[in-house]
Amino acid sequence: MNGIRPKEILDLLHAIENDVRGPSGAAQLVLATAVSLNGSVYARAGAMGVFVPEEAVPGTINAKSLAGGLYSGIEATAAEGTPRLARLKIAEDDPILGHGFLAAGLIEVLFEPVDDALRAHLRKVRDAVRGAEGIVCAVEVEGPEVGKRTLYRADQAPAKDCYKEDTPELVEETVDGKLRRTFLCPIRPMGKVLIFGSGPDAAFLASYLSDLGFPVHVADPRPGRLRNINWDRSRAALVEGGWEVAAAAVSPDEDTSVVVMTHHIDEDRAVLKGALLSPAGYVGVAGSLKRARDLLGALELEGIRPRPGALFAPAGLDIGAETPEETALGIASEILAARSGRKGGRLSARARPHADHAAPGLPGLILAAGRGRRFGAGHKLSAMVQGRPVLKHVVENALASTLDPVIVVLGCEAAAALKVIAGIDDSRLRVVFNPCWASGKASSIEVGLREAPAGAAGVLALLGDMPMVKPWLIDRVVSEFELSGKLVFPVFPGPDGPQRGYPTAFPRSLFGEIKALTADDSAAEAVRRHWSEARRVALEDSETQLDIDKPEDLELLPEPG
Repeated sequence: MNGIRPKEILDLLHAIENDVRGPSGAAQLVLATAVSLNGSVYARAGAMGVFVPEEAVPGTINAKSLAGGLYSGIEATAAEGTPRLARLKIAEDDPILGHGFLAAGLIEVLFEPVDDALRAHLRKVRDAVRGAEGIVCAVEVEGPEVGKRTLYRADQAPAKDCYKEDTPELVEETVDGKLRRTFLCPIRPMGKVLIFGSGPDAAFLASYLSDLGFPVHVADPRPGRLRNINWDRSRAALVEGGWEVAAAAVSPDEDTSVVVMTHHIDEDRAVLKGALLSPAGYVGVAGSLKRARDLLGALELEGIRPRPGALFAPAGLDIGAETPEETALGIASEILAARSGRKGGRLSARARPHADHAAPGLPGLILAAGRGRRFGAGHKLSAMVQGRPVLKHVVENALASTLDPVIVVLGCEAAAALKVIAGIDDSRLRVVFNPCWASGKASSIEVGLREAPAGAAGVLALLGDMPMVKPWLIDRVVSEFELSGKLVFPVFPGPDGPQRGYPTAFPRSLFGEIKALTADDSAAEAVRRHWSEARRVALEDSETQLDIDKPEDLELLPEPG
């Protein structure tokens, strides 16, 4: 999640609601928003902070504690009452904005005076967050209407791609000969939470998740049980009833997390049955492994089985929890990890401070050795798409993801392909040549597999003629592979049902089978053999799966922006 966290909006608005005004009545609070670092939108673009030039009020930062351009920008904005975009040089040890400034460089910051219009805008954002509605905030940072803010739904055309990729974006256009730059920042809701139970562990879990910005509902089918605890109703909605009543109140979707913790075997079974039949993306069952098996065994007799990847039983990360507080903390942490596509392991296990001892990541394998006969004259991987060659798109998309290393297999017209990617400076990039490229794709796959690091759990295959496979999709497949360890690929709607797409993650256990197959595309044959056991990432459409086979295919690709 690279946009603004819902909790940031809730905390920000709480601070702004405590606005302090000077004797002149002019607004004293200033909202600062990070827009770009060194000219590019970076992961924490959108980080915000509320500043006051004089004495700080709770939730704000005293601007006098800052140095250089940050302070002068805040002071000028407060004095003039107009928004302004500033470009500031920030060192690594300079004061940060929220926790967004994590690197030195030239940073663009939009300063806005906190007035009634900005308050009203942020309240709308808060209401959307509390209602679990995905939105995109747009603000003009340069142009005739600097500071103009607009809210878009996640499905509206100006913001659909930004929300889908969950990454802030700067849109530049020329209007009447003048440059206009608009900053788009997605706010993806944390997802609704439905907790079944009325014990102390349920109360602590509701509190933790509410603090993180989740809209929380707590239900219990047993009359009067929810009155055992003095609930803060501003942080959790209470529902007296079983699954049907609670589901009607919450309307679970794939972003909903359901936690079963009534600690009553019959009630838990009834709730778990409803949760497993619902589209909820996380279904956690508190308690022991034996208890979870008993519950699932009883439901299996009714023909009810969990969807792959949705059930967490027993619920919670292994943190050695014993008390209700600790149990709730483990479950809350697991919900966050599951939503982020993480395993929830130790960060120190992911750290790679010394390259010689680094644990291998998932390598990417870009197949770019074929002749491309259907393209006709010319080298199709050198064809221009949105101002860059096809192969350069593919390589840069791979390098913008978490893949490590990125192995490019060349063959036919290797010199032309090398020219395309010349100048890409990244230590993860490796280029190998397949002397048997004319025999088909299988030989290129075998060459690439030989280059995969010995300790890698698998490889992720990409095709050199598919420039629309974006980093967000690559990382989505990588995350699913890391969680499951299985064959993973996206599927998209086709005329005859779901079609398999790219990228495809192959576990190491399939390497031998792929090498042994005699088919021209041995990887595709392996996918067909293991289709039923694979994990699939569902796509709404086939836009990312467009490939370049013929010159006219270039015309089908969407224009940039």
